[in-house]
Amino acid sequence: MIDDDIPISHADLRDLFERLDRASMSGYQCRHTFAVTREFLSQRTLAVEPILEWLGENGAGCDCEVIFNTAPEWEEIVGYEPPDDTE
Repeated sequence: MIDDDIPISHADLRDLFERLDRASMSGYQCRHTFAVTREFLSQRTLAVEPILEWLGENGAGCDCEVIFNTAPEWEEIVGYEPPDDTE
């Protein structure tokens, strides 16, 4: 199965996608770091480094790549529906 080794729950991953989308819609400009992702994971006391490593293995090298590269592969699995007004 695709998510056998995922180090984050489906609910938390869905919430991360939502958080990153909200940030981008509020004017956040990605600095090509995981600043928002790290903050989100830390606030939830999740295992930051293993999750960042997993995100990297799933196409993300920064916050915006989580949305552009990782989310499209995982949104259906975790029950995430991106906003209609994003590109």
